Amino acid sequence: MKHIRIPALALTGALSLSLLLAACGGKADPTPTPELTESPAVTESATPTETPEVSELPEDTETPDIDAPVSTPTAPAETAKPTEKPSEPTQAPSEAPSGESKVQAVWTGISAKELPGFMDLDGETLSALYGISADDLVEYVGKVPMVSVQATEFFIAQVKEGKMDTVKAGIAKRQADLVEQWKQYLPAQLELVENYKLVTNGSYVMFAVTEYADDVVSIFNDCTK
Repeated sequence: MKHIRIPALALTGALSLSLLLAACGGKADPTPTPELTESPAVTESATPTETPEVSELPEDTETPDIDAPVSTPTAPAETAKPTEKPSEPTQAPSEAPSGESKVQAVWTGISAKELPGFMDLDGETLSALYGISADDLVEYVGKVPMVSVQATEFFIAQVKEGKMDTVKAGIAKRQADLVEQWKQYLPAQLELVENYKLVTNGSYVMFAVTEYADDVVSIFNDCTK
């Protein structure tokens, strides 16, 4: 029973001490009881679910009336076709005036042929080769070949009054010079020179050395008649 007595004695001692302190008027300094701090409640943070905003139609927007009649576009009116056919253009004359002089018309006709290249005779060269002065002529066209192996040559002119014999003499001189030039070589070209054509019609004259001699005479006569 020894272990039962120890607590009893301890309890007796404690009571005695309490009574003593009370008698002495002393107050015991109670041991402050520590306050219990309440732990804040843990609030689970829930991710708020945002509700999408619904856009409202503006008040002044009118809902189309489905039952309203739909207007059909009117087809454009057909253009009335003319009852009468437009008048046909007047047919141009078959031969329009060319505006060329007779001398130029002769050369235009001749130049349609297949010919070699030519140089034009100016007044100085005309005088040197033919012995003819341009002052004795109203108008002329003179063509000499550009290459030295061609004898083809033309002289077409309208002669002033009283000067035809002078011009024809100059043409005769030129033809004689060509014979002397071509008899040295190229017999074919010499043949052209020997078969030259000298024709006149009124105040018009032509000297032609060409393989188309007969054709150019016809052109000259047609243009100067």
